[in-house]
Amino acid sequence: MIKEELNFEIPQFKGTMVPGKFQRSMRHCILLQLIRMSFFGLRSIGIIILNIKNEHEK
Repeated sequence: MIKEELNFEIPQFKGTMVPGKFQRSMRHCILLQLIRMSFFGLRSIGIIILNIKNEHEK
């Protein structure tokens, strides 16, 4: 049995989802995390700018 799947033997953890190798590599890749965080940061800045513009129009 795979090391991650040992928790499934306990009835309390029957519905627990275990990330696969690809998902774990995506979570631990620093470059992908930097890209992801910069995307969300720029998106948030864009939303803030739109809100400021809308307030000035009123």
